[in-house]
Parts: sequence; structure tokens; C-alpha cells
Amino acid sequence: MIRNSRTVMAGVALLAALGMAACGSSSTQASSTSGGAASPTSTSGSEASPSSTVSLPASIRTAGAITVGSELTVPPMIFFEANGTTMSGIDYDLAQAMSGYLGVPIKFKQYAFPGLQPALEAGKIDAIFDAINDTKQREQQFNFIDYVSAGNALLLQANNPDGIQSLADMCGHDMAAVSGSVQIALVQTASNACTTKGDKPITISQYQSAATARLQVQTGKVTAFIGNGPVLLYLAKTAGNGKTFDAIPIPGPPSYYGIAVAKSNTALLNALLAAVNHTITDGAYQKVLAKYGLSAIGLPKAVVNGATS
Repeated sequence: MIRNSRTVMAGVALLAALGMAACGSSSTQASSTSGGAASPTSTSGSEASPSSTVSLPASIRTAGAITVGSELTVPPMIFFEANGTTMSGIDYDLAQAMSGYLGVPIKFKQYAFPGLQPALEAGKIDAIFDAINDTKQREQQFNFIDYVSAGNALLLQANNPDGIQSLADMCGHDMAAVSGSVQIALVQTASNACTTKGDKPITISQYQSAATARLQVQTGKVTAFIGNGPVLLYLAKTAGNGKTFDAIPIPGPPSYYGIAVAKSNTALLNALLAAVNHTITDGAYQKVLAKYGLSAIGLPKAVVNGATS
């Protein structure tokens, strides 16, 4: 279980092999709009000079910004500070660095996770910049610029009252997951293994947001929440000064988190790919990951559609 700084760092060492780690903070201001969405928030501010070789779509040049969708509730990837208006996280910081290279700001607009892909399909946003896993199935709909690689974890109540150490221990228990997340398939596979050996299945409860799903663990309505490893390890360390949750890494191969763009928008795909790789070349990328204690999930180079499953 993850309870203190020494234990967290031991977890980070393990997660380096799995592609996971934890921790951090950053900032900008964002105002809210009706309907519960954060209004697009400029992340320009990088001192990098715009590249003269970047070719952005005419629609973005006209708009003067790239609008990306994000859940904004997945620390340390991207989240609001306690005041509810200050935006923080790896994705935010990386967007700042990318904006300086692209010559236009990257603005975030908040959606519940299940609403991100429909928003991109409808043209309401230019891209999804969130802790979204690149998968072969999703690549049929979108192109992905993969920029980090990480695994999964289980979030449990503090002190792990049920003694859960792996998915195999979840037979007969209730599991929370975000609707549409790739982790649901992992739970279904584990549940099938439970019934094959004569145990009770895992009951899966799906929620629209990670924050709501995590609350079910905190209130004892479910035994565990399954999600992205860096996020859950961070929460186990920080929520309630480390006294609210425990987190356990799930063994298995890591997967890429990617920036998703429409299949038809190759100009934006190439521009964002170049921007991420520029931050890797100039060192900004490494500084962002180190700031949040997540150097282990970094890549030597961003790739397009790198999913293996």
C-alpha cells in the first residue's frame, strides 16, 4: 500500500518498470462557464520562439488558439488547485511549452471523460489532451501523439481494510471505473477469472468522472477504483495528507497516454507531434516530468499511434 514518502518512492521504482510514478503542482487561472465546463484557458507563456516551420490548419490560425478537451480532474496530469480556478499539472505545463513553439496558445475546455470523444468528433474541440490511453480500437477513430507511458493501479480506502493486493483479490467485491475507460476490460477479464475458479464475479460500477468514481471508495460504497497509476499514487500520497487512500500498482505492460486529434486533421497532428518533440529536445519536457516526480513515465521521443493492443 502507498502511505508515506518512502513507500511512495519505492512504488515509483517499481512503476518505472511498469511505466508509472507520482506527484506535483503548477498553475494558471481558469474561469467557469454554465454547464459545469471550464472556459477555454490560455496556457501561453512559454518563452520559446515560435517555429517558422510549423504549419497549422487555417481554422486554428483564424481562431488564434488550439482548443483541447480535458476532464481536468486527474492530478497530477491535470487538475484545479483547491481554490477551484488555478489550473495545474503535467499536461498544463507541457501545453505551455508547446504553445511557445507553435506560436498560438493551447486552451483547455472541461468535459466529463465520456464526452471528450464526441466533442472531438463534433468539432467542438481541436484535440483531446487528457490522461487518455492510446488503444488500437481508439486509433480507428482518432490519431494519437503518444507522449508518456504508464500503467494502472487500484485506489483503496486508507489502511486497505479488505487486504486487497491485486485484481485477483477483488472477486466478490465492487469496483468503480470511469465509463469508457480502458481499465473496464481489465476488470472484466479478472472477473471472468474469478467465476472460472468458482468465486463470485467483480461488480463493476461505471461513473462519468474519475472524481465521482474515487468518491465511492472514500465513502465505502465500493472496495476499489481502477485507474491510471500516476494519478492514483499521487492521490494516495496527497489526499487528506496521505490518510484518505491507499494505492496498489497493477502488474502488467504500460500503455501510452496520447493527445488525440481527428483522423482528417493531419496538419494539426504533425504540428503537435513536432511541438512535443521540440520540448523533449530543448529539455522542457524532462523538467515538467521531474517537477511532478514522474520522470519514469517519460519517452525519448513522441510517437504517433504507438498502441500495441
